[in-house]
Parts: sequence; C-alpha cells; structure tokens
Amino acid sequence: MPNLDAAVVGFPRESVPGDRRTLLTPAVARCLRDAGFTVLAEPDVAAGVFCPDADLAAEGVRFADPERVWAAPLVLRYKCTNPADLGRLRPRQALGALFHAEGNPAMLSALMDCKISAYSYEFLAEHGRFPLAAPGGQIAGIQAVLRGAQALQEFSGRGVLLAEVAGAARPRVVVIGSGNVGSAAARTAAALGVRVTVLTRCEGSADEYRPQAPTGVRVAVNTARIRRELISQADLVIGAILVSTFDTPPMISEADLRDMKPGSVIVDATCGYGDGYLPTAGGVQEPGEPPRVVHGVLHIKLDALPALVPVTATQAYTTNALPYLVRLARVVLCGDADPAVATARIAHDGELVHPVCREHAAYFGVAA
Repeated sequence: MPNLDAAVVGFPRESVPGDRRTLLTPAVARCLRDAGFTVLAEPDVAAGVFCPDADLAAEGVRFADPERVWAAPLVLRYKCTNPADLGRLRPRQALGALFHAEGNPAMLSALMDCKISAYSYEFLAEHGRFPLAAPGGQIAGIQAVLRGAQALQEFSGRGVLLAEVAGAARPRVVVIGSGNVGSAAARTAAALGVRVTVLTRCEGSADEYRPQAPTGVRVAVNTARIRRELISQADLVIGAILVSTFDTPPMISEADLRDMKPGSVIVDATCGYGDGYLPTAGGVQEPGEPPRVVHGVLHIKLDALPALVPVTATQAYTTNALPYLVRLARVVLCGDADPAVATARIAHDGELVHPVCREHAAYFGVAA
C-alpha cells in the first residue's frame, strides 16, 4: 500500500445503491486545494450528478484506484451506511460522512472495531445549530409536502388538492417539529395557501420559532390533547422531529388514526427509531413504494428524500459544507483545535465518544 502524503484527502465513490449524490465537486476540490491539501478521488466519483472527471481534474484532483483512495489519512464521503466499508480503513485514519450510526448496531460495532476517528456531519453543532443538517432538512421538508400532495390525489387518498382554490375549503396541514425539516415543510405548505399548524417540543421552542414562522401559520406546543385535536382535522400530517430516540413517545397511535379523516396522509420525513414517534407508519419504505394504508390513512415513511434529487442535494449540501470540510481537514491533518468540528466526532480509537451514539449502543447492548 502506498505511503500517501499526510495532507491527502480521499474521496471514494458512494456505495449506497441508487444514491447518485457526491461530496466532491469542483468547488470543494478548489477550496481544499487552496487550503493546501491534495485531493485524491476514484474515477467517476461525481458522474451521478453529471460532473465529469475533467472538471475535477481542472481543480487539481488526482485520480487513483479505490485502495489508494481509501488509504488516505482523511477520507470524506457523502454518506456511510454500510458497516463493511469501514473494513477498508486502518487505525488512526479518519472518516467524515453522514453516518446516522445511532440507529445501526452493526455500524456502532464496526466503528469500535476499526479504531478510526469518525466524524458524522449531522452532529456538528455551532452557535446552537446544526449547520450541516440544514440543506438535507430543507430539501426533505419541501419534498414531504410534495409527496403528501401527490398521495392526497391517489385513488385511496382524500381527493384534496393541497392548495387554496376559490370556492373550496382550504386544506389543513399539521407539521410535528420546527427544526430544519419542519420549518421547510411549513414554508412550502403555507406558500400553497393551506392552513398550517406547527407543533413544537416546548414553549421555548415555540417562542424561538414564532418570529420566523410564515404569515398565518399557527404555532402550538405539542401536547397530546392539542395533537389529537389537530390531526383529527388534518388532510396532511408531517412528522419532522429533529432528534428522535428509542424512548421518544408515540406521536400518533392506531386509536388516533380512527379519528383522522379517511384518505388523509401522514408523511414521516425524519423516520424516528423504535416503537415510538410514528409507529403506525411501520418500517421505512423504499422510494417508489405506494403509501401504506392503515385504518384508511395513507402513510409515507422515507428516510432519504434528498437522495431523490441528487443534483439539487449535492449543490445545496456542498455549498453549505465547504468551510466545515476544510476545517475538518485542518483538525485531522494539521492538528488544529476546532470546538465545532469536535462536536461531530462519534468514535475514536475503538471507543464511541458521542453521547447519542453511546446512548443507543447501550440500548442495543453494544459495548461502548
């Protein structure tokens, strides 16, 4: 195996079947090069978003076989959902990706076994926010409304157009959550002229969200009584909780479904863990599957909505992530101290170090 320069950042091709997104664009390559790093990539790393190797090469990207790319001291990719990929790495290497490892016991075990430093972008926190979760959340929130609107028009759906139409009753939308996904969903639904209510976790969350809520959008605290009342009147319900764990209480029960309008739609856009959250939606669905109908209510549960629009997702995500990728490279390859980057580290030298991952490891019985 070649002895790569210590300032090399490797970009292997994505391995999620059907996912065309990439983290390496000409702009990303240029920023890393200008910061003094060498970019090594597999050929056709960005072919899924119609970016040819020649465009990357023009920004200084060098191309190599997968073994050389995976041997880089810092490996960056868009997503890492296959624990087997970690077997390509050696101790003291670092990997940055969207892991969502907390719900995946096999990934948690693999992270400890390979003894690398792993950074999960969605956990990166700065100034009280999660900046690397924003682009995907925004896209997922918009798509949740669009998918819900489509489902309402299906044969088993309610037959309601999700828009304001003169002479027809304005449809009602309930969004559970006011984070990146919920805010985008509320903006999209409100722009269509429908009645929108956003349910927040607590009064403090409601106070924080109200100033940015679109005109006419109602904001309320998510209590069982208010939630049941609102979803019984809703045409579309969107689950958009920012962080859900195995002990998150159920948001909608089977009893609640019986009080909902026939043909109404639930879109679970963030797909929480365990039996809580939105248990009536069942397991995560594959793109293209029809809605699951339970007690006359259509359920859509997709955890990778942005993957359906890879060009938009890649452009939005990399534009937002650029400075953080450079900062991550400086931490790993130059020894810089960066408190924000440190919040994204989930594993180091055989140990899980992020509290959320440790919590879920304990739930699964995975030694952390």
